[in-house]
Amino acid sequence: MVGDKLRAEREKQNLTVKDIEKGTSIRALYIECIEKGDYEQLPGEVYTKGFIRNYANYLKLNATELVHEFVTERHPEKTAAAPAAQAAKVKAAPAASQKEQASKVRETAAAAAQPAAAEEKKASAETKAAPSPAAAPRKAPQRPAAPARQEHKARKAAPAQRPFSAPSSGSNRGKFIILAVVLVVVVGVAAYLLGSSSSETPAPAPQQAQQQQAAEPQKTYDGVEVTGKFSDDCWIEVKADGKVVYEGTLKKGDSMDWKGQENVTVRAGNAGAVEFTVNGKELGKAGKEGQVANKTFTKDAN
Repeated sequence: MVGDKLRAEREKQNLTVKDIEKGTSIRALYIECIEKGDYEQLPGEVYTKGFIRNYANYLKLNATELVHEFVTERHPEKTAAAPAAQAAKVKAAPAASQKEQASKVRETAAAAAQPAAAEEKKASAETKAAPSPAAAPRKAPQRPAAPARQEHKARKAAPAQRPFSAPSSGSNRGKFIILAVVLVVVVGVAAYLLGSSSSETPAPAPQQAQQQQAAEPQKTYDGVEVTGKFSDDCWIEVKADGKVVYEGTLKKGDSMDWKGQENVTVRAGNAGAVEFTVNGKELGKAGKEGQVANKTFTKDAN
């Protein structure tokens, strides 16, 4: 059991429960409950993991291994189901995005239009290569003194025959042209529908954003105003000017404000789950996940 390992290592290092409390900021009551395996007396499973991790790190033990052993003890069914859930997640393939679908439609249309263009080019080359029969000039009657103008009229009057073109090539070319036109129309409609569905509102220009920020008046504070935003469950104790104003567990997504004239002191059981803002200034997370943190904020220095 996790508690037995921690107690054995503590006694091996000749340390008392008070020594652990002083070195980890974990209450002696919680340390004794962990060593006895009496987890029901602790604030919650999230805080229990943090307490075990800090306790193990202080004793220079493998904290990750002990936390995993604790989870196995508390939830053996979840530990057995984890490999199956991971395998199902690996098999699931991500869906193609709308842009990738539009790109595939364009590539298909272009590939279908290539045979039509090649066939049209081939039909044009065959038409140019077809030999045209030479027009036989009409022989004018020979006269002793025929002027040159009459010979020119005779040549001009002979009709020139048109080159022969195979009707099958022209028919095939027309079919391919119609097919290409239909594909182009389909691609255009698909691109329009996909483009309209994925349109986004343009972001405001950086210069406009700076002007908006400059126009907003800055708020003045006559004391200490602290705001806590919680990304996970967290036990917390808050004192304003030395007086306890709140103690309890806040849930993921909760937000709470506290105000004091001189100072506000906060003790969090899961420092990685809470972010603080003091007098409008964001200070970020109070610490690492599972860590116990004590923070004091004053109106002069935050």
